[in-house]
Amino acid sequence: MIEIISSCTNSKTKIADKTLTIEYYNKEKNLDEIIKIWKDTIRKNKFDKYKTTNLYKGIGWRATLNTYNFFSDHYEAELYIASAGYGLIHHSTKISSYNATFAPRTLNSIEKFNQEKTSNIKWWDSINSFQVDSFSNDSYIFVILPHNYLIATQNFIKKLIKQHGKRVFIFRANQNEPLSFMQEYTVEFDLRFNSYQTGTLSSLLARAVLWLSKEIIEHNIPFEHHLFQEHIEKTMKNYTQYKMPKREQLSEEKLIKKIENMIANDGIISASKGLKKLRESGIACEQKRFGSLFKKVKSRL
Repeated sequence: MIEIISSCTNSKTKIADKTLTIEYYNKEKNLDEIIKIWKDTIRKNKFDKYKTTNLYKGIGWRATLNTYNFFSDHYEAELYIASAGYGLIHHSTKISSYNATFAPRTLNSIEKFNQEKTSNIKWWDSINSFQVDSFSNDSYIFVILPHNYLIATQNFIKKLIKQHGKRVFIFRANQNEPLSFMQEYTVEFDLRFNSYQTGTLSSLLARAVLWLSKEIIEHNIPFEHHLFQEHIEKTMKNYTQYKMPKREQLSEEKLIKKIENMIANDGIISASKGLKKLRESGIACEQKRFGSLFKKVKSRL
């Protein structure tokens, strides 16, 4: 059995009610109070619900679904989502749309409630009710989470490792150092993969694991960390590091002010032109994130 744990996505096919958006809550409020309100709102079940496969969207999500479907053709497999709104859920679970994330610098970042950056951990520990012993003991656990989600879910992952040991594979594709207890369970990709297979950097991890899943089957690679890593290194050795443009990262509040200025003073009325201008000024922003903000700002001006 292969159990895949992936993250939720900011991009969704349905609009969330304002009470299921972090932006709705004042960052000066007590985190414990926000958690209680959030859990009570979820528990009331008064909003429309959708299967995660129909709610989440994006290139990375499609790559994760393809990984699950590919493994399902060869093994027993299950897919779970580490949701910043619901905790760990099975992919068939029906949930309401929401806007909450462990990623930084957005209006719906949970970390805004705590400058020490411990709010993500407390939030996850409070909303997640999934127990690690729900996984079968002979399962291989594929953890495909971005860095901020690994940090938030670290107490859960500790329990996962305690129960499943070297059957836990934590896949990473960023320059942040893994937490010390995760290191021996980690399989690393780097930006060479984007030279090997060009695509959006935000989807690199999901795309890389999809590639590796096919390699595992095609080359009959045993489920061992060092063998996965050796295969990655062997394949990537002739590729150079992808050159990522150096651009400044802005908070969502600052991006909104930039967009307001573009529309009011520069006469920019399309998101594509706005994003081009932003990047030319040396500021980084993911296309979907900018498009969503631009539409939101434009609608109220």
